[in-house]
Amino acid sequence: MKNLLVTFMALAIALPTIAQKSFEGTVTFGLEYKDLPAEMAAMEAMLPDESVTRIKGQKTRVEQSMGMGMSQVVITDIKNESGTLLMDMMGQKMAVSMSKEELEKMEKKGGDKKPEFKYSDSETKEIAGYKCSKATVSMEGVGEMEIYYTKDLPAGASKQFEGLKGFPLEYTVDSGQFKVKMTAKSVAKEKLDKSLFEIPSDFKKMTFDEFQKAMGGMMGG
Repeated sequence: MKNLLVTFMALAIALPTIAQKSFEGTVTFGLEYKDLPAEMAAMEAMLPDESVTRIKGQKTRVEQSMGMGMSQVVITDIKNESGTLLMDMMGQKMAVSMSKEELEKMEKKGGDKKPEFKYSDSETKEIAGYKCSKATVSMEGVGEMEIYYTKDLPAGASKQFEGLKGFPLEYTVDSGQFKVKMTAKSVAKEKLDKSLFEIPSDFKKMTFDEFQKAMGGMMGG
């Protein structure tokens, strides 16, 4: 269970965020799992099959239901380079503040080298109503993977895809334990209430270090 929580927290932080250009709305991704270890393959039906990313200017909110009465939300503030993890574990609600350094620790995979992209405008397909082109990205410590991205949404992503010339609507995240293929199911441009990006009053606030200790050092302290 600890490995599952760690993996999905890191996955949420690695999901795309839109920076610099204005966008407000919701992107819903379907999740498909590959190379699951034996202990997780047995519970694949209980793993989340959807992730919702809500974007409002410089702030993002990634929501994932994890089953068994658990859910998590990761809110990131691009401008302030900080984040908050909202964890609800069977009614135990925790709001964990994360600094720029702590976010980078969770997100960082491989080395410091920026990803390199090769673009193929001839290979396209439609995803969630958007025309997407194929790119192959080479990443240190990960190897190559395929991305389908659209130029019809503002460019900008997590450091995982830094430099991509568009918004990724299909790609694969390598958690280190298994792979998750992310495919956008819908993109809705809509007004979002600012309260979605704030800490609810019924969540107990704690630091990242306090959260690590409370969870028995599960976050790799």
